Amino acid sequence: MPAVAPALRRESRTAPLRFPGVSLRSAPPFGLTHRPWPMTFPRLKPTPLLCALALAAALTGCDRKAPRAYEAPKDRPFVPPKETAHSDDDGHGHGKKPPARAEEKVWRPALTWTLPAGWKDAGADAANVGRFSAGDASVAITALTSMEGKETILVNMWRQVRKQEPLEEAEAAKLLKEVPIAGAKGMMFEFADEKSEKPARFVVAFIHRPEGSLFFKIQGPDAAVTAQKPAFFEFLKAVKLSESSAPAPAPEAKGWPGELPAGWTEVPPGPMQQAKFSVPEKDGAKAEVMVSVFPSATGGTVENVKRWRGQLKLAAIPDEEVAKLAQPLAGAPEGSIIVDLKNENRALTGAIVPRDGEWFFIKLLGDAPAVAAARESFVKFATKLP
Repeated sequence: MPAVAPALRRESRTAPLRFPGVSLRSAPPFGLTHRPWPMTFPRLKPTPLLCALALAAALTGCDRKAPRAYEAPKDRPFVPPKETAHSDDDGHGHGKKPPARAEEKVWRPALTWTLPAGWKDAGADAANVGRFSAGDASVAITALTSMEGKETILVNMWRQVRKQEPLEEAEAAKLLKEVPIAGAKGMMFEFADEKSEKPARFVVAFIHRPEGSLFFKIQGPDAAVTAQKPAFFEFLKAVKLSESSAPAPAPEAKGWPGELPAGWTEVPPGPMQQAKFSVPEKDGAKAEVMVSVFPSATGGTVENVKRWRGQLKLAAIPDEEVAKLAQPLAGAPEGSIIVDLKNENRALTGAIVPRDGEWFFIKLLGDAPAVAAARESFVKFATKLP
């Protein structure tokens, strides 16, 4: 304790309090008036308790660690990010075209057959795997997307195109009969168009496969089809279906038989297309018209409109709402419809026109400004097919 006590004695001596800029000879601060200034403090006696406190304070101060010097890492130099091309679906709305939609794969089975007497092979085309003439009747084989489970719909689609009233599902099912096709069980239905000026008959047979549905159709004058029915059914039994696929023939550049709207230019058609045209540009916006012909409605209006909506990447909606999008196409054969679809800067106007036992699918697709500018001429084109 001898080293601590003198320090305490020195610190306890009477000494005046001094504050910079303040005269303590005047009135005392803080309202202290009971004692004359300068103020003095009593001398402290070095008790064991005070010595212990002083020693603890000294030891604590001595235990402080020396300050350390830290060197902060240098900031990395700023490197601006490389500009990357925006995607068409990043929500920025650049007005760019969406990526080209991949061509849908079309099932074209490889078939072999023996022609009945008097039949002539007319060759395949973009829509049909095979075509034949059977006297005054015609025969076609067409591969389409699967129609399994929609057999009664097929019956009514054919009745519609022949301007006949649709049947209740139970009544339509009565027209379906079993028939052997390519060594398997198929289905068929037929009906006559007796109210027309030239009575006609249609026989449609089909078989479902995992890849799609295969249709065989014979049509023509009532008497001619009736005479060829036995040969037609023998043909169905004898045809052989291979697991491989047959390539589609190159589209024929035979030219559109009718008159084209002003500014339309015929271009080479794609797979399953009868014809294709480019329409006039609108401020750099482009669009094209595609024509396909099938022996059936390939699923009906709702399924085709859903497929068109998918091409524009529109969200799925209930079938009831899809059906409301189809409007009658005035001036076209009964049962014809037209649909207008749009998604941002892309648009599609589509028409389905049934005529003479075939369905014409006509589609105007491209940049929205070009589609809007060509819509009027498109409607005239669809209502006056050659």
